[in-house]
Amino acid sequence: MSDNYSHEQHTIPVTVDKSHLITIGEKLYTEKMSFLRELVNNAFDADATRVDVVIAPDAIIITDNGSGMDENGLCQYFTIGSPHKKHADISPRHGRARIGEFGIGKFAALAACKKFEVETQCGVFHARLIFDKETWAQHDDWHLNIDILPPISEHGDGCAITLRSPSITIVPGKVRRYLAEKSPIHAPNFSIYCNDELVTGDVVTGRHLSISLETLFGPIAGSLIITPIERRDRPLGIAITVKGVLIRYEPLGLDSYRKLGVTRLTGRVNADWLPITSGRDDFIRDSAEFITFTEAIRKEISKALAQIKHDGDTTANRQASRVLKDALQRIGKAMKARKELFPGAQVPMGTVAGANDAPQVAGYNVSEATFIPSDEELPPEVKGRFAQGANKKRLRGRHHAMLGDKSVLRTLRIANLEIAVRLEHLGVDEESILSGGIIFINLDHPLYRANQRDDSLLAAHLARVITKELALQTGITDPRQIFSLQTELLTSALANERKSSKK
Repeated sequence: MSDNYSHEQHTIPVTVDKSHLITIGEKLYTEKMSFLRELVNNAFDADATRVDVVIAPDAIIITDNGSGMDENGLCQYFTIGSPHKKHADISPRHGRARIGEFGIGKFAALAACKKFEVETQCGVFHARLIFDKETWAQHDDWHLNIDILPPISEHGDGCAITLRSPSITIVPGKVRRYLAEKSPIHAPNFSIYCNDELVTGDVVTGRHLSISLETLFGPIAGSLIITPIERRDRPLGIAITVKGVLIRYEPLGLDSYRKLGVTRLTGRVNADWLPITSGRDDFIRDSAEFITFTEAIRKEISKALAQIKHDGDTTANRQASRVLKDALQRIGKAMKARKELFPGAQVPMGTVAGANDAPQVAGYNVSEATFIPSDEELPPEVKGRFAQGANKKRLRGRHHAMLGDKSVLRTLRIANLEIAVRLEHLGVDEESILSGGIIFINLDHPLYRANQRDDSLLAAHLARVITKELALQTGITDPRQIFSLQTELLTSALANERKSSKK
């Protein structure tokens, strides 16, 4: 091209079609109650201490006692995408970190109605305007008519937003639950009422594990909660909030954990610096902030799951000890009552009780429990079967019950006989093994797991297995006699249980 080439330069306008504003209100906010979240949180940003939401058949009204708006404030309010709150991100009266960022939340009301009314008072300025979607769309320009009204001194400053003839049906109970999660109800000097009933959060009982972390982007604060029982009435995951407002429940890997206790873990964690989408219902997931946040919380979740496992193991160990004691006491009573079934010379197990042993109570005695790390001090025969069982357990996936991390050993002393019983993780095939003078009962057996929810059933299961092993070691060779002997002993052992159940 020649350097002497001459050209004209024109300008063209960059415009936004008015229908795009309608699209923002109707399409951007996917939840039908999003407008309530946006309007209530606008009141919080305006330093309101109370917001009243009234759900009526023909209208929805949100009233607050915040700072209100003068005429300039109204102009700012209807400036689409205004960066005002980003530049003035701390409220003047209460020093609150303002929630709003994008300046478009008020148009969420258009998803619920065709017309909404704004009435505001700020000092001596009192005005009302009506945003009618259909009428406004017909204007050649973008103006709104404002009615200037006499101030009402007894009302004070504040705003009231009224949605006329809403196109959606919502009930106060759902509104309260929604606002409890989506609004900063725990902030000081701030309350929300829905049809005159205070909005309060769901109180989750359990062990609270406090979280207070510092990152490159800012602090993370909150807590993880280990509930006493599984909770399936809430989404799986941790409630993640930004400036006290729930953005979403984030699974953070809990949906893929193959561990017991996952559904017992919940919590609420806040990080004001997390970047969120304009619809305020998700995070900017590929941002460095969100990646840093998730890595930090996943580590805390791993600690909590380890705590759940430890607690579950401890509970399961105690249960195993308790039901084993119960089973042995029942067998002791039965053997005392039927001494002729078990001549001492015919039971080649255990060791002979010594003269210095603890005195027997009512002719028998059950020792205190000894807790032993699983797979420790096992005879070679049992260890070999344990290894095989461990492989089978891995192949079959996780258990449906917490089985404990220890083996439990107790002994029953009766007359000059000592019977040792050890509950051990042996795999899933065999109920019990007799080795080295000890009856090993398999904690991993399906029947143990099936009866674990009921102590009496579990004690009966252990009593059946123990009496079976006792009967097999009497020297009797006839299977029918062995079975008859076990039946007599077990019937006697469980007789008290039947009497108790009848009462």
